[in-house]
Amino acid sequence: MKRSALFCAGLLAIGSAHAGDGLDLGVGLDYSSGDYGSDTTTEILSVPFTAKYASGSWTYKASLPWLRVSGDPDVLPGLGAVVNTNPRGRGRGRVSVPGTTSQESGSASGIGDLNLSATYSVDTGGALGIDLTGKAKLATADEDKGLGTGANDYGVALDLYRAFGNTTVFGGVGYTALGNSDYIDVDGVANANFGVSRKVGAGSSVGAMYDWRQAASSGFDDRSEVTGFYSFGADPVNRFQLYATAGLSDGSPDWGGGISYRHGF
Repeated sequence: MKRSALFCAGLLAIGSAHAGDGLDLGVGLDYSSGDYGSDTTTEILSVPFTAKYASGSWTYKASLPWLRVSGDPDVLPGLGAVVNTNPRGRGRGRVSVPGTTSQESGSASGIGDLNLSATYSVDTGGALGIDLTGKAKLATADEDKGLGTGANDYGVALDLYRAFGNTTVFGGVGYTALGNSDYIDVDGVANANFGVSRKVGAGSSVGAMYDWRQAASSGFDDRSEVTGFYSFGADPVNRFQLYATAGLSDGSPDWGGGISYRHGF
């Protein structure tokens, strides 16, 4: 899924990412469920811990989730369905009776992959905002548990946004070079998103976004999903966001949702 720690943190940042310099720390709770075109339902619970530091035109982010995944070992957090030949993968290699086959479903938990990014906000001299981002995913997740690929990823993104009174329209495109491991062969993927958010009161806003991403492996459907979100807080320092997602293709979870919180210093 694009439903990753960075995805959750990114939703929370819409409309406030350029509010000022300083450090933000956050935590979230994200849950998704879907069969990804298979006969097995995979459930993913993520608790991402995030940090963001903004200074001038630069914003730096880091996110590390704790994960619990139950279901198909060919479904990986952040990617969806892939061909995973790891014989020790989630739910595999546990059957000791001769002549039987290994399980094709199981549960595992642990630390996920570390996500890092650096964003430069271009001063256009007008109402249009432009962000250029470089990002890296470092393989800190256990590939034998099916919590990651066991390889590093690197990507770039371009995001545009413009406010029209209380309404902000945003969209972006990106590309990620996915790393291959001994058991998982994946391709580079392109992604795109667009959406709108609107202030509905002091410190509150609602919005919706559509997200598309190429499948990580050939033979699987692209990801396609829509997310609605509500952001609120008693003050600019403490912010909450609720969101819910519906999958529009077999490459996405059927549904998901979560809550995130950040505190500014």
